[in-house]
Amino acid sequence: MFRTLGKIFQNRKKKGLSLRYKLTAAYSFLTLLIVGILTESLYFQLHQTEIQDLRARLKDITALTALQITPNFHGLLVNPQDSQNYYYGVLIERLEKIIEINRSIQRISTFRRLADDEFVFVLDYVPPPGRTAIIGKKVTQFPAPLEAKKRIVTETFVEEKLFRKPNDSFVLYSYSPIEDNFGEPEGFLLIEFDASPVIRSQRQARRTSLIIFSVTLPFALLIGWWLTRSLTSPIRELVESTRAIARGKLDEFVKVQSRDEIGLLAEAFNQMTSQLKDSFDTLEAKVAERTQQLEAANEAISSLNTRLEKENTRLSGELEITQALQKMFLPKSNELKGIPGLDIAGYMKPATEVGGDYYDIVTYGDRVKICIGDVTGHGLESGVLAIVVQTAIRTLLANQETNLERFWDVINRVLIDNIHRIDSDKILTLLLLDYRNNSLYLSGQHEEVILVHTDGKVERIDTINLGFPVGLDADITPFIDEKKIELKSGDVIVIYTDGISEAEDINGVQYGLERLCQIVQLNCEKNVEEIQNAILSDLENYIGTQEIYDDITIVILKKE
Repeated sequence: MFRTLGKIFQNRKKKGLSLRYKLTAAYSFLTLLIVGILTESLYFQLHQTEIQDLRARLKDITALTALQITPNFHGLLVNPQDSQNYYYGVLIERLEKIIEINRSIQRISTFRRLADDEFVFVLDYVPPPGRTAIIGKKVTQFPAPLEAKKRIVTETFVEEKLFRKPNDSFVLYSYSPIEDNFGEPEGFLLIEFDASPVIRSQRQARRTSLIIFSVTLPFALLIGWWLTRSLTSPIRELVESTRAIARGKLDEFVKVQSRDEIGLLAEAFNQMTSQLKDSFDTLEAKVAERTQQLEAANEAISSLNTRLEKENTRLSGELEITQALQKMFLPKSNELKGIPGLDIAGYMKPATEVGGDYYDIVTYGDRVKICIGDVTGHGLESGVLAIVVQTAIRTLLANQETNLERFWDVINRVLIDNIHRIDSDKILTLLLLDYRNNSLYLSGQHEEVILVHTDGKVERIDTINLGFPVGLDADITPFIDEKKIELKSGDVIVIYTDGISEAEDINGVQYGLERLCQIVQLNCEKNVEEIQNAILSDLENYIGTQEIYDDITIVILKKE
């Protein structure tokens, strides 16, 4: 067989390869090239998407895990015997719950930085039957990326590359800073995450691409041969007929029966003589026909544009309705002025047509409930979830629900049910302030609360230990706590969303909490409307022409 193929090739080489063989090779090569590019692109895209998704998910898990490391508890773990105290048990229990939720986590460790820039173990949790490190034991070796950063972790980050362990498994490391009660970094948290499923998926994708390429090869050769044969046979017949016409046989017709472009060419060639005489007569008719076709096409395009405009108008109307609903649910000025003992002002500005921020002030009996929250992201989906939360809170208040854990449990379950219904991944940070008997009771996890006393002293109240993000877990009641603040006449309370503290100027520098505290402190003698205007004016001057990327919400209380 191979000898026969060799002879055919030698004969073709002497005569010169025909168009059929050239096109067969070209079609086959092009088909293989396209299949190869597509399979390789599919593999590469799958690889990149899986790695990016894994790193983004791990970064979120690490940041949330760091929030569960309570500074008060973490700072008390110094010596090996501290593993028997209550604080160690609470933190280990939190880490255990996080690993139960995220089964791919292989280890969670925390480290404290000593005065001599050495590091020691504090917490080190490995799922059973793993072993944990001894509290206070010095750490002598760190991963290379951490050594490159001089062991200083100032923000949550995930390593770029996967690490291959001796057992041929792959892991990914992530880090997040751990701060003390003064906001200063005292160490960092490390999570070891199993990335072996991604590697297995990549290998399977590579094998699949090779199989597809191998299966495609014979089909590409067969299709290439068939296409070139169907193309060149009519051309050969057309050449023979045109040679006869060239010799003066004008009655010779091209004998081509194919129905493709070659057949059309043959028909046009046969009609060439008869149509040459009257071609000028039919030219005008053809132009008119083409003009009519163009007019019909233009009419179709115009109709399509009209439909698109109507669709855009409809979508814009839906957004306007949702935006109007948000504004309708905001507290009215006459409601705020009628609250005894408190001077209150509130402001909300969405980054887009519909925002994800939420605030409300509700009076019930002799109490006042002040609420502020921030749904992740903004837009229609976030705005709808904010309205859902407001409705749930007002329903609970209408039913005179006063039990703190039941109150938070209902809000969390309502939001989770709606998140699942719309197939969303949104969560909510929410802070509730209950005013009664000249005192404020704080619960929920949100931004820091700013309290400016009558003597001008500024106090920042951290809410990290008062709750848990709503919609992230089915049961958040174990994390709910309450803090009481005694208010005196002239005291000012400011609550806000991160759209203010994280607003950036033209150089990308954030507005920051310190600057916000200074503005409140400088204007604390004024009424709440004047304090609010001072904050918003300073924020607007700071942002300048920079685009606003997040919703801006602020509520100011002042004890009369």
